[in-house]
Amino acid sequence: MEAISSHTVERFENSLRKHPEIEECYAVSGKTDYLLYVCVKDIRGYEEIHREVLSRLPGVRKIRADIPLRRVVPF
Repeated sequence: MEAISSHTVERFENSLRKHPEIEECYAVSGKTDYLLYVCVKDIRGYEEIHREVLSRLPGVRKIRADIPLRRVVPF
C-alpha cells in the first residue's frame, strides 16, 4: 500500500468485494500489508486480473505474486 490511512484501507477493502476472482483477503503484518487468494483459470487469467484489477485497486503501490504449483497436503 502507498500509505495506510483509514480512508485508503476502506476504499481498498471495499473494492476487493467487487471482484469474485478475489476469493480471500487477509490483512497481515510485516513487509506485506495484504494477502489475497485469487482464483483464475490460467496464467493468462492472472495476467488479466493483475493488469485490469489488482494494479488499479486504490492505494496499491506494489504487487508480489506467489503462484502455487500443486497442493501437497489437503486441508
